[in-house]
Amino acid sequence: IGDTRGVAADHNNLGLLAQTVGDPDEARRQFEAALELNRHDGRDEVAATNLVNLAGLAASTGDFARAEGLYHDALATWRAREQWADAADALHGLGQLELRRGDYPAARAALLEALSIYDRTGPLADALAVRRELAGALAASGELQGALDQLRRTQRIADSARAPPGVRGGIVLARADLAVQLNTFAEADRLYALAELLYRQAADPEGEAEARQGRGLLLLAGDDRARAQTLLASALRTELAAGNQRAAALTRLSLGQVAQDRGDTVAARRLLAQASADLERLGDPVGAAAALGERAGLEAGAGLTAAAESLYQAGLNRLGHHIAPEIAWRLHDGLALVRRAQGREDEAARELRAAIGDIERPRRSLALAERRSAFLADKWDVYAQLALVEHTRGRPGAAFEASERLRAREMLELLPRGRISAPSDTAAELLAREQDLRRRIAELTRDAEGAPAEADAVRGPNAAGSGQTTREALGRAQDAYTELLLEMRERTPQDARLVAPEPATWQEVARRLAPDQIFLEYLVSDSGSIAFAVARDTIRVLDLGVRHRDLARLVEFARGTLQSRGSPRPDSLWRGPFRQLYRYLIAPIDEAGLLTGKTRLILVPHAELHYLPFAALLDGAGREQFLIERYEIAVTPSASVWLALGDRPAGHAATGALALAPRPDLLPASRREVAAVGRLGGADVRVLTGSAATETAFRREAPERRVLHLATYGVLNKQNPLFSYVDLAADGAGDGRLEVHEVFGLHLAADLVVLSACQTGLGAGALGDVPAGDDWVGLTRAFLHAGAANVVATLWPVDDWATATLMERFYKDHAPGADPARALATAQRALLAAPATSHPFYWAGFVVVERAP
Repeated sequence: IGDTRGVAADHNNLGLLAQTVGDPDEARRQFEAALELNRHDGRDEVAATNLVNLAGLAASTGDFARAEGLYHDALATWRAREQWADAADALHGLGQLELRRGDYPAARAALLEALSIYDRTGPLADALAVRRELAGALAASGELQGALDQLRRTQRIADSARAPPGVRGGIVLARADLAVQLNTFAEADRLYALAELLYRQAADPEGEAEARQGRGLLLLAGDDRARAQTLLASALRTELAAGNQRAAALTRLSLGQVAQDRGDTVAARRLLAQASADLERLGDPVGAAAALGERAGLEAGAGLTAAAESLYQAGLNRLGHHIAPEIAWRLHDGLALVRRAQGREDEAARELRAAIGDIERPRRSLALAERRSAFLADKWDVYAQLALVEHTRGRPGAAFEASERLRAREMLELLPRGRISAPSDTAAELLAREQDLRRRIAELTRDAEGAPAEADAVRGPNAAGSGQTTREALGRAQDAYTELLLEMRERTPQDARLVAPEPATWQEVARRLAPDQIFLEYLVSDSGSIAFAVARDTIRVLDLGVRHRDLARLVEFARGTLQSRGSPRPDSLWRGPFRQLYRYLIAPIDEAGLLTGKTRLILVPHAELHYLPFAALLDGAGREQFLIERYEIAVTPSASVWLALGDRPAGHAATGALALAPRPDLLPASRREVAAVGRLGGADVRVLTGSAATETAFRREAPERRVLHLATYGVLNKQNPLFSYVDLAADGAGDGRLEVHEVFGLHLAADLVVLSACQTGLGAGALGDVPAGDDWVGLTRAFLHAGAANVVATLWPVDDWATATLMERFYKDHAPGADPARALATAQRALLAAPATSHPFYWAGFVVVERAP
């Protein structure tokens, strides 16, 4: 018996060696020989180890039924002998098997049972691996918050235990994959690079290849196809050499996407077909369904709708009962687009609603509005397509509801973003990290941002830097601070998970409109663009006859003709694009007779239209008129936000006005401007200039003021909009930068906030930065969330002297509690009538963001 024990052990070791070098047939023969000897001699507990080895081999080749039986046989032996550490190994293998075949609830159950044992018995590395895989099961089934929390706990345990590099690499890689799913790409890129480094330290080439594959997908998403292909091809070579067939199939899938984007449809078809066949052979239904979806997208792009429809349907059939929302929504969406192209609108609407159902499942799992908003960033077109389909079907109310669902959801759900108290068990750790990051950001900001030039008569530069390295370091620190704020809130018990409010109906909007008002909500898509026109008793949906990409180019050109390095162009080149934009955006509504008797437009822009100065749209028929000459204009993020702001309970009573002009030396007209606010009258008007106009003074006095006016520089941070700011004076208690994330933490009761500075109405600095779903953070939304009823903001760097003139006229007509849109329209018309300021650059960049009455 002693001899056979040694022989059995030799067979098992030879099997492990054969498995390592990629010879599964030889590994199977050796494991079976060991199993036969151990069973013959009654060594059942050792035989159970052979069973687990055979099960892992069967699972790797897609023979899941055999693998499951072998795991359960081994598990029965070890449970009967109460060998719990060995039982945990079998449960771990069983959980991995269920992950591979897409049964995520079963995977979760097996992994949780294994984890309960590993947490008692160790080893730590196995417990951490199970936690990582448990997070994978949660993420794949749409439980994104659970996955995020699980990985965060796993990372803390690994860091405190000083886990080896390979273990930490696996955790970081899982966090990177989840960051991609959450559309936080900067975080994903940082994590993939860290995972690759850790795997390199651990001498684990397969892990390095997985990290490279992730980085390749990020590069592909950023249209860097050449570098993406290089990384993915490198990953594929490593995976093939290691015999990791599933990883190789998934990398081929990614390379197929690269080839498709490059226009090489022959290579794309070959790679996608091979990936699809390999994943099917390996028994991976979710992966196979994803591959079928990619093949379908390729055929749809070539106009082969019948072939695409068949492949999309095959993907959904392959998915079957498996809960995999990240794959399912893409299949339903693709099938919907094909059926719409075939004129089958009813079926398209059904598929789009199914896609939205699959999107909403993981979205609702996320605890924070910011996470939900980021998650939706690449999915907004599903909602837009549904709106267009419902319009085609003659269902304007359903179309309006779909349009509302894609807009400004974060604004409806957002909790305060300011400094918060962390839970007691982690307060010291989190607050220390926050203080360290704030110090680091302050240091880098001082290095990266220079003061505005004395000769600059335009209120505010972009956040710029003196050196690329410093700017990159500052961006990374700001990204880390944003992530820390989210983590602090997610780990705070009082931040209960929210149920997203239902979007507004057009009837609710109509009830709040006066007879002379019309509510115009725009929806732009590359499939077509429409406008919803809501009056007191009706809704109309109008086709605009222009596509998203054409509107985006026209808006960019129009803005470019208005300004050149902060000053207006002397020519009239701007007239052409503003006439064309009027014909696209206003003329269809006017020609339908919907503007008759109206004096006020309440606009909900979409995508690049947020950057458009609607006031400057030019009616070329008859005597040319700017839109502002005919109508008062207000904007709002969405109908739902407009109503929600109007329904917000009144805060504490506020009185008087506070006006700050911290840079009268550099912006001499700002002193004149705040003096106009001072003339509002009353003892409660406070005007602070120069060194007295500090951030500390603003924080102290702003919560009690009814009117807040900031005449200063605005600094737009394109990459990290939470760190855009208005520039106030510094003192010992504040750095003078009133940043967006700090404004979210204020509690205001102001009827009106005037941000008389640069680009305060924007959330990003270039048209390419506009989030298509309209959810981004900026100063306007921060002040609205902090409690302001109405905000006046700007769309570009505004001229110092012209702004002072406009604001003097604005406050001449705006008493506390009066209508800011009416006062702004009067002021803009006054500047338009004066030859020195008639150019739209001087007056068209000001907008009023308002609430419902």
